[in-house]
Amino acid sequence: QIRTLREEIAHQEELIGKLQKEKKGAGEGRQKTEEDIQAMEDKCNHLSKVKGKLEQSLDECEDALEREKKSKGDVEKMKRKIEGDLKLTQEAVSDLERVRSELQQTLMRKE
Repeated sequence: QIRTLREEIAHQEELIGKLQKEKKGAGEGRQKTEEDIQAMEDKCNHLSKVKGKLEQSLDECEDALEREKKSKGDVEKMKRKIEGDLKLTQEAVSDLERVRSELQQTLMRKE
């Protein structure tokens, strides 16, 4: 009976050893998993900051684009006005040259 008990103790000690190894392996696995989670959280926080900066840059670029579009529209409007003024001025110069020519002819006839 003592031998049976000793065999049982040895068997239980074997089981305890195996369980301790499993416990140690599980603890190491848990620690690695926690480290991985922390690294991923750090990466997520970093990417969130980068995303925020990119969104801010996008907003600034969109604002600049809108200002540029407005400015271009204003320039086009001014260009059309100046072209219209130029046309009117050229017509006025042409009319004045015609009148001058007529006056010169009239003057030449009187001489």
